[in-house]
Amino acid sequence: MREIVLKGIGEKVYTDQCENGLRIYVWVNEKVNTFKGSLVFLGGSEHTEFTVNSKKYSVPNGTAHYLEHIMCQNDDGSSLLGSFNQLNSYSNAATSADKTVYEFVGTTNILENLQLLLDSIQSKNFISEYFEAERGPILEEARMRKDDESRLAYYGINSCLFHHYPNRLSGLGTISDIERISLQDLKVFYQTFYHPLNSFLLVTGNVNPVEVIHFVKENQRKKKFPKWEKPRFPRYFEPKKIVCEYKEIFANVEVPKVYVSVKIPLNSLPKKNIVTLLSIFQLVLISNFGSTSLFREELFEKKLVLSLNTTVMWERKYLVLKVWSKTKYPLEVYPILQEKMKHLDILDKDITRKIKSEIANLVLSYEDPEYVNDSLAYVLTTYGKILTNEKEILESITIEDVSGVIDKVSMKEMNTFVVNPIKKDD
Repeated sequence: MREIVLKGIGEKVYTDQCENGLRIYVWVNEKVNTFKGSLVFLGGSEHTEFTVNSKKYSVPNGTAHYLEHIMCQNDDGSSLLGSFNQLNSYSNAATSADKTVYEFVGTTNILENLQLLLDSIQSKNFISEYFEAERGPILEEARMRKDDESRLAYYGINSCLFHHYPNRLSGLGTISDIERISLQDLKVFYQTFYHPLNSFLLVTGNVNPVEVIHFVKENQRKKKFPKWEKPRFPRYFEPKKIVCEYKEIFANVEVPKVYVSVKIPLNSLPKKNIVTLLSIFQLVLISNFGSTSLFREELFEKKLVLSLNTTVMWERKYLVLKVWSKTKYPLEVYPILQEKMKHLDILDKDITRKIKSEIANLVLSYEDPEYVNDSLAYVLTTYGKILTNEKEILESITIEDVSGVIDKVSMKEMNTFVVNPIKKDD
């Protein structure tokens, strides 16, 4: 077992690796009563085409999500989540673009929870009867969520920005996708991605790291897994130009929403590590659109908007800057947001203040075991390692760094996406 020190914030993560390749990470907070455990596999909804040992595989969109449902069943068809409940714990599972997570949250029986999680997920008997029985609930979920505004907006915006990236397609799959998924598709996905060498275990909260790591290593030592071959994925050629500049849809919302997004090629920016670039853009967006910005204050004073939010996303060879608002006046608001995105202010005092605020948020985030668990899962999946110098990166950013990056940004590839309420019959 070794310690990973998170520089400048007084935190450390204990880590070790099992003989079969499973990585273990433990973060301890003795001031809380809870703990969270997550078993994370690096296979998600975007992994529909892959090559293993020179053999190409293609599974329908939604396969990873379907498998998640099956994995949450015991071999007798009962609910695995119910088994965690018997340990006085809450459990859940989630499939995202690049990973699938199985997790529990509890206050007692940490070792029993770990054993149930590892033993249930790391081996699976695929039974045709239970597989087919689950198709109905998944189809119903797809029907219920097809009108979900946040999903419609997320995938709708991606389809306006990207020509070929798989993030354009809903990870849940369409009705026809789900109807095409076979038991063999699930077996292939499981065999390809559900292996110790392609996964890691996170435990956060009030736990003993020595006890947890020793228990997991002993648990894994008793198991045998087939040889794993790392899958290879298609290379996507993605043009710099966006698909369309404007699109509007109708969805089940009370008030319209306006999204303005900009697609930025990474190779057009100064050569800095991706964490620094993401931090710089986040600082700039918060300064221009955040809770203390004059622009935001003006929009609210004029009662043009009911909310205003921003985010920065990393999509392979591109960054996406996004600002969105809930507003009763979408046609009036979106040109204002567009114009502001084209003329972002960079003030030294604002950037300095936001850096201090982000550092404070970083330190305070290490209070909640569930948040820390989710955050570490994201970081390990995205970067392949725990970031030890996030505070140092923020502290090192200068106004010259920010100006040097923003000066290189072209706002030409900008999309506006409007979500309108469904028109009601008179």
